[in-house]
Amino acid sequence: MNDGDEVLQVAAEVTSTIAAAAAAAHPRETGGILLGWWLEERVIVRHAVEVPDPDATRTSWTRDHDTAQAALQVALSDQGNPWLGYVGDWHSHPGACGVSSQDLASIQHASDQYDQPLVLLVHRADGLVEAVVTESASHPLIRGLIPGTSGKATT
Repeated sequence: MNDGDEVLQVAAEVTSTIAAAAAAAHPRETGGILLGWWLEERVIVRHAVEVPDPDATRTSWTRDHDTAQAALQVALSDQGNPWLGYVGDWHSHPGACGVSSQDLASIQHASDQYDQPLVLLVHRADGLVEAVVTESASHPLIRGLIPGTSGKATT
């Protein structure tokens, strides 16, 4: 992620989980929540959990709060790591686009509820994963690509 490397660390398991979910959902969007923790100025992302949207389309996926909360509780119970918590969202874009202005506005708005920055990961049609770390008191909005993502189409 270049400039964001000092701010964001994403486990390889996260991007492989997202790629598999995106391929299974294609040609519709899918998405979910990211689990991890904050360490000083850095966001550590260790798990991606899918939160299905039965009404997802080629151009939209909506995270239902109650469904996401239930998925979060199950994942936290399964993982048993006291450091884990919600650190952001992810979703796929089956079309040829990356993070949209609506995506940026949504994650920045959601981050207003937290003292720490949130992360948004978007799995693109070319197989790359684009990351956003929301603006916070300690750094500006950061965008970039996650190194090591395939760069291959998932269709």
